[in-house]
Amino acid sequence: MRFKMRNLARAGVVAGGLGIALIAGTGGAQAYTYDGQDPTAAGCGSDATTVQSAVVKNANATFGVIEMRYSLKCHAGWARLTLNYTQDACGNASAGYDCAHAYIIRNNDGRQYGCTINKGQTQCYTPMVYDKGLTAFAQAAIDTAAGQANTRTGSY
Repeated sequence: MRFKMRNLARAGVVAGGLGIALIAGTGGAQAYTYDGQDPTAAGCGSDATTVQSAVVKNANATFGVIEMRYSLKCHAGWARLTLNYTQDACGNASAGYDCAHAYIIRNNDGRQYGCTINKGQTQCYTPMVYDKGLTAFAQAAIDTAAGQANTRTGSY
């Protein structure tokens, strides 16, 4: 009987430890439905609308548009960055500047996802953040020979 009680006690400690690990693992940014999913693959792109947008520019040039896309069906948003030009060589030491990036950032907990416009491309979109009853915004970071720009949309 002692052996069985000891094993049960160990099982309880292990199970309790797993519970604590699961609670600790969910700390920080909350993971909601659709977080990190591709909007097209998840079927959320079919009813998407642009709910916020901003022109990405600096004093020297206009680079493109950052949009916050939103699916009412999925209650999720994502960022889409469209450049006015094809991305040249970027992201390496010989190019001298970074590739263009877009981010979607949920306001309440800071959860964010990003995408990169690589050489030869003009557009990228991020994975989604769930935001029913919450808000998020889209942000673009551009670094080119014409200078840098860091632009964000309003929250939605």
